[in-house]
Amino acid sequence: MVGEEPEELGRVVSRWAWWRALIWGEWFAHSRMLLGFLVGWLAMVWLLPLVAHPLWILGYGFLVAVIVGPSFGGADVIDGCEEFSFSWPVPRMQRFVARLIVGGGTLMAFSVMGVLALEGNLSDVLLRVFVTSGLPAVQIGQPVLLYGLVLVLPFNVFAFGFGLSAMARSRSFALMSWLWGVLGALIVLRGTVQLEEMRFDRLNGYFSVPALALVSGLVLWVASSFYGRKEACTDSGPLRMPTGWWMAMMAVAAAVAGIALLGLWFANNFSRLL
Repeated sequence: MVGEEPEELGRVVSRWAWWRALIWGEWFAHSRMLLGFLVGWLAMVWLLPLVAHPLWILGYGFLVAVIVGPSFGGADVIDGCEEFSFSWPVPRMQRFVARLIVGGGTLMAFSVMGVLALEGNLSDVLLRVFVTSGLPAVQIGQPVLLYGLVLVLPFNVFAFGFGLSAMARSRSFALMSWLWGVLGALIVLRGTVQLEEMRFDRLNGYFSVPALALVSGLVLWVASSFYGRKEACTDSGPLRMPTGWWMAMMAVAAAVAGIALLGLWFANNFSRLL
């Protein structure tokens, strides 16, 4: 038994080394994009309140989710190296989880920073270094509902985009997965909000926030199961129109129309979330 302890410790260290290497590799591969998001967030906190309502800071997580989801989930498909990536000795699940940790963790960090910046009136604090801005703190009547959606809605968009791009068999579908992610998240939000209105006659997040979180988990679980059995995509050539391109264009047009209608409804009812 004593002789087995060093061997078991060696396996633990080896597993930790794999995880550390995978997480570092994902960070290194996407570091420029993530640092660019950080610069953009700082610019929004410093400059946006001078020209627009500070609540737009909370929308930054949505933008990050749209870009980060496909970029991490479909990295191999987009770069045309999935066959090479699948030949590595590292299990696919570890690769999937490492990308989820870096991509999803970055998204949640920006979402939380947005909430903290708004709650602590960070824009005024930073601007007072140079000028007396006098920006008033934002008063929110339903912080639990609004901040709950700020955290789970972008993550739901990320989960759809990440999962669909990970399952994609073509570069074009991986790049467009953000569109279906936005549509899916807005459909879930619209349906659960409708249930809240029917049950409580007002929006309170009792259905919408847990449902968005649950759907995100289900999407990632299905994607991880499919990814473990997926055959490598070997199409590394330039983007091509699919065989049924007219059907694809109709589907994209329908998705855009659905997003526009759902986005218009959300904009008209945004004041009810405050």
